[in-house]
Amino acid sequence: MTSSAPDADENRVRHYLLSLRGEPGTGTADTAAVDTPDETPDKQDEPKGEIAEAFTAAVPNRRLRWLAYNGTAAALGHAALWGITGNFMAGPDALAVGTISLVPLGVAAVTAGAAYAGWRAGGALQTILRGLPVAAMDRARPAAAFAGAFWAQGTGPFLSEALTQVHPWPQFFAPLIIAGGAAVACWALLDRRTTGWHPVLRWAARIPLATIVLSSALYAPGALL
Repeated sequence: MTSSAPDADENRVRHYLLSLRGEPGTGTADTAAVDTPDETPDKQDEPKGEIAEAFTAAVPNRRLRWLAYNGTAAALGHAALWGITGNFMAGPDALAVGTISLVPLGVAAVTAGAAYAGWRAGGALQTILRGLPVAAMDRARPAAAFAGAFWAQGTGPFLSEALTQVHPWPQFFAPLIIAGGAAVACWALLDRRTTGWHPVLRWAARIPLATIVLSSALYAPGALL
């Protein structure tokens, strides 16, 4: 027992001499790691790890876990719509409204696309004419976006005529297209950004997307009939 202290001092001197000689793995950080015990907690002991492990233990089957994860999110979102509106089929009814407003929705979509295209075209024009002493070039993007949106406002009659030519397919597919667009927006703006979040927060962020999918599933049988 009396020789432990000299041995420790000898080890410290050896590490110090090796660090002076520039040998790798012998810096002060490594010396501290040798002399002191590792007190870093295991990351798996964090709360989110415990929740994930408990969920996996409760539902061992991977497919059932996926169904429980998304099904509970969809059920909660649908129940919230039911409680707010007093209508059990509030989600499907909202999709059905899309069949009544196809032309305005189409004009809105074309307007958004034209404004975006104008914005990108204005940016390209700024890049091409960069360096020229033209003060108005600073306003090229908003001006081009406004011009595109203004042009799109006159596409209503054309869209109405086109929808009449392909009747009744637009009335059948329009709600599902609307739901698909909303689902993609939920995924791109919310769901895919939750990587690394706490499992409960990730589940809560899945509620809008799962609710849209459930509403589409409830709407589809009625549309087929």
